[in-house]
Amino acid sequence: MSPQSEPAPEPPAQPSITASITVSGVEAQILRDLAAVLGRTQEELAIEHAAGVLPIPAEPLADWALFDGPPDLAARADEWLHEGTGR
Repeated sequence: MSPQSEPAPEPPAQPSITASITVSGVEAQILRDLAAVLGRTQEELAIEHAAGVLPIPAEPLADWALFDGPPDLAARADEWLHEGTGR
């Protein structure tokens, strides 16, 4: 067999990398809740968070303005939902 027809040698196998990520406190609770809503695993989201792909806001989620509604919506939710239904 000529040297040109011999297969090239395979490169040596690279050692595997093992990493551990621990998320605790408020960030962990946010990741748990988000995983449940998205139907993904907590571990997937923790890895994305650690990689900087999934940032978690520093301020409390309750302070976010998600929509404009009446200021007493939470206190009068039942009334608002059943308005005009005779309840």
